[in-house]
Amino acid sequence: MSTTPRTSNRASMRVSTKLVLAFLGVTAVVLAATLGLARWSFERGFLDYVNALEQTRLERLASSLASQYQADGESWNSLTNRRFGDLMRNDTSARELSRRPPATRGDRGAERRPPPRDRMGGPSDSRRPPRGQASGNIPAATVLLDAQGDYVAGVREFNEANPIRVAIALNDRKIGELNSAPKRHFETAPETAFSRQQYTTSLLIALVSVLLATVVSYLVARRLLAPVKRMAEGVSLMSSGDYKVRLSGERKDELGQLMADLNHLAFKLDEAQSARQRWFADISHELRTPTAVLMGELEAIKDGIRPMNLEQMESMAQEVARLRTLIDDLYQLSVSEVGGLRYNMQSLSLSDALSDAVGMLEDRAESKGIILETELDEQAEIEADPQRLRQLLDNLLNNSLAYTDAPGRLRITLKRDSNHALVSLEDSAPGISAVEGERLFEPLYRQEQSRNRRTAGAGLGLAICRNIAKAHRGEISASPSELGGVKIELRLPLKD
Repeated sequence: MSTTPRTSNRASMRVSTKLVLAFLGVTAVVLAATLGLARWSFERGFLDYVNALEQTRLERLASSLASQYQADGESWNSLTNRRFGDLMRNDTSARELSRRPPATRGDRGAERRPPPRDRMGGPSDSRRPPRGQASGNIPAATVLLDAQGDYVAGVREFNEANPIRVAIALNDRKIGELNSAPKRHFETAPETAFSRQQYTTSLLIALVSVLLATVVSYLVARRLLAPVKRMAEGVSLMSSGDYKVRLSGERKDELGQLMADLNHLAFKLDEAQSARQRWFADISHELRTPTAVLMGELEAIKDGIRPMNLEQMESMAQEVARLRTLIDDLYQLSVSEVGGLRYNMQSLSLSDALSDAVGMLEDRAESKGIILETELDEQAEIEADPQRLRQLLDNLLNNSLAYTDAPGRLRITLKRDSNHALVSLEDSAPGISAVEGERLFEPLYRQEQSRNRRTAGAGLGLAICRNIAKAHRGEISASPSELGGVKIELRLPLKD
């Protein structure tokens, strides 16, 4: 039974759609908050303006009432609701006349026309206050109180908790007070129409803003996601095994850095693929060579071409030893790559370990015609595994000795700075280039392109050395030497 997961039939929402919806959501929230606050501010401001006008009206009315109070013998007894209404009406009419433009000739007759009268000789219904209001009261929600706060004229049932108050004074003496109910909402038809107009305008502004935000968010999302789309296509190609792909585009932001990282990843994957192919070719060659020799020896003995004697057995034993060395090196390299080598760290003298390793090579170097030169600092104490450190030093010394032409020189120095011990191995010709020095620690790398090797080594020793040095928190590098050969530098931290 197949366990392959089914692909969902529902199409998932694209990132561009999510980005546009996110922009629109933010725009809608900000727009709603802005228009709501603007609406609230408009209503409060408009009502404050209307109440300020009412405050000014009451102040003018207070001046008229003070004059009337003085003319009536400094008493409110003769002030009736009708006279109170006339004073308010006269103040309103004067203010309206001051706002009108000068009348033309055609309008003069209209100005002299008396106000309409009803059948009883009084003002017509159009000038009468609504039922329940004080006679002649304009506006109705206004009341006049005396100095003691008792009712004088205006609305009798005045229950406003926070009225607009204007004191009436005569000769710096309070003689009364005008109270008027402030407006807290739109009441008249012009006010309501004006409010509705502002509300409609706000809705139109919101609609235009949302449309504009939709267009802008679409363009921004398209521009932002264009490099992401290219990166997704590049990653898809890399996941299918095409490591030659490179992402183009010069950007100075995080997306540009991500594109550069993906290009570097593609380069490393391509390099790793090439190294893997080269690794398989080299390993197959290294295994095929001794195997072919063994098969040839056995076929020759089987066909009676060569006798089965001790010499033939020794020759086959050498090929078997070569195979075993290669397999051991491959195992050592594999476990060191994954950190599988065991290390028993302890304090030891690097100069003593290096002296012992050099002493083991003196006879071999002398027989080959290589002069050993040593300069060792005896104060280099480090934390290291003795067995792995000896393996590291032996590999480095054997490599230098094996690849130095006779007569030649091998200079070994050990110095120290404040925090590290520095081991340097410099040999004479043949040498390497700087580029080759960077690749010298790659497994199975050969400076010589031909398969003819001077030694039986498989080219894994320096790669093992690099892994052992990393395990000791050290560094190792190779470069051209002043003696004409290779200079290998090992840097290990000193004991704290």
